[in-house]
Amino acid sequence: MQAAPTPTPDAGPVPDVELLVREDKLKLLFRQSFPALFISFATALLLSWMLWGHASDVAILAWLAVLAVSTLGRLAVFLVYFRTKPAGVDLLKLERRYVFSLMVSSLIWGFGALLVMPANSLVHQAITLFILVGMAGGAISMYSARYLMAIGAMTSVLLPSTIWLYTQPGKEQLGMALGATLFMAVLVRAAKVLANALQENFQLSRELHAAHAAADQQAKTDALTGINNRRAFLDHGEQLIRYCERHELALSAMVMDLDHFKSINDSLGHLAGDTVLRQVGEIILTTLRRSDVCGRIGGEEFAVILPHTSENAALGIAEKLRRTIAETPIVCGERRLEITISIGVASGAYDLGALLAFADKAMYRAKAQGRNQVVRYEDGFVA
Repeated sequence: MQAAPTPTPDAGPVPDVELLVREDKLKLLFRQSFPALFISFATALLLSWMLWGHASDVAILAWLAVLAVSTLGRLAVFLVYFRTKPAGVDLLKLERRYVFSLMVSSLIWGFGALLVMPANSLVHQAITLFILVGMAGGAISMYSARYLMAIGAMTSVLLPSTIWLYTQPGKEQLGMALGATLFMAVLVRAAKVLANALQENFQLSRELHAAHAAADQQAKTDALTGINNRRAFLDHGEQLIRYCERHELALSAMVMDLDHFKSINDSLGHLAGDTVLRQVGEIILTTLRRSDVCGRIGGEEFAVILPHTSENAALGIAEKLRRTIAETPIVCGERRLEITISIGVASGAYDLGALLAFADKAMYRAKAQGRNQVVRYEDGFVA
């Protein structure tokens, strides 16, 4: 037999917007940079082809071999992401592997290109630098969601050859080095602008989502007790009843009303009454199961839908709740109030209105029989 869904009547914790933004940026990086794995290695093959015969064949092959290994390592990280679709802490754990594999690959590119760049061919030095500039620019656009990551990848690729060009005697090499330096300075600025824009967009999106979720929660929650208000209770109750009906599960309902609540308001004031309602609501939430749906449907009246619950089981839950409330004094300032509750229980109908009406009649029978008791609905009860 299938278990019923487990709706939670109380509000959940407020999500950490900064953490969600960090997750969003990391997901963007995984989606956006996956093609870069293959583009990077294809570009290395292209550069090797252009340098073949002008640089050490052994150095070129060694560079390609090491780069291939690092590419496979990065590919493994991506495969873990796409296969497991991690979120939260698991995704953030994968972030470290992503950053490490990216920086290793970038350093292999930067120092490997320097290793294979011909020392005596100005044309091939220019070709190599041209490729490195393109790789650096691609790194900025690809990893701009994380500013420091983008800068780290860009400098790892372009800086080694730029420094080497500064050490060469020719003015052509000096010019290329100055051009590369200027390009890096422009990229640093561009990366900052892109990173800030993405941060603001992600931040705004998450803040709007959080505000919408908070407003939606407030619209469904009774402000005093923190449980479902009448509208949310009826909505969730209908969904739960349809589920139980589809799977032919037992279903029960409770309607409960605080005894002599009006006298508390009249003698001690509405603030004391609010305190009583709030603490009774807490007792209800802690006593019921997570699968149960409860709500405040009137001033001092509460209702509960109990899925996968026979009438006898519902009577046991109701009695436990009645006893807990009766045995728990409510502290109002210097006063300790002993509160009791009358509960009606009904089952056997997959109609929310009828089920609540039956439980309500049973609750009024409990009131008529002296209060502080649990009564099951029977045919012939009159409210």
